[in-house]
Amino acid sequence: MDAYKLLAERLIECGEPFLIGLICQPSEAQMQALKDGSGNPESEMMQINSSAGLAVNFWRAYELCHPDSSIEFEWQKQRPLRHGRPANIDVVVREHDTITFIESKFLEPYYSGNETPRDAYMFASKYSKNTKDSPLSWIDLFSKAKDFKYYNVTQLCRHLLAISKDMWKCPRFYENKEVKLCSITWDMPDGFTDMFDDGVIAEFDSLRKTIREEAGRCEILLNDFITEHLDFPNFSFEALKYNDIIGKLEESPYYLKIKEQYYL
Repeated sequence: MDAYKLLAERLIECGEPFLIGLICQPSEAQMQALKDGSGNPESEMMQINSSAGLAVNFWRAYELCHPDSSIEFEWQKQRPLRHGRPANIDVVVREHDTITFIESKFLEPYYSGNETPRDAYMFASKYSKNTKDSPLSWIDLFSKAKDFKYYNVTQLCRHLLAISKDMWKCPRFYENKEVKLCSITWDMPDGFTDMFDDGVIAEFDSLRKTIREEAGRCEILLNDFITEHLDFPNFSFEALKYNDIIGKLEESPYYLKIKEQYYL
């Protein structure tokens, strides 16, 4: 089954072109951050099947209807390892006494799956002196990430490493703040698969069940690691679904359009 092709075609069959304008325009500073981000999110977010488009539309709309919040796209402040590229976290939400880092996914878990950790993450010498806890603990965590097939736990482990380094190196930015890393994914609704034949529906149903199960296991794995190895009582991980948080946009003029376009 070519899940990517089937899902993209399904979105287009529902009345939208493949290239589509943003529902909610980012600010100039946010657009510049998107231009500077990895993976070319500026152009990708114009595609109907883009996770970047979902993230920008949802969280910019959130910012506009929650005036005490500020949204940063494409956070790239810390390298997970001693050398190499910085982590690229899709969204950071700052409001009141909370800082929430968000890895946002749309269709990806249904066609791309979990990454295999790169070799560098399996060698203690590759970790920097600012790594919180022993590199051996992180190597064990990345080894456990291999047990996941669809939920991208490897990427979340890299994000966890980068955020914990930032909390260790720049503690004053996190004082008296609740800090959370969230993985927010899209849960395929029953109605979305109606135009597929029975065999494809059965495959997507199986995928959904596995992704939900892996999300629950990932939440336990990362929170146990934070508790046992990071010693940050204000830090936690949560696995969420856009379908369950769409109500956060009820006061937004973009609410119905976002809900309709993304089947939320």
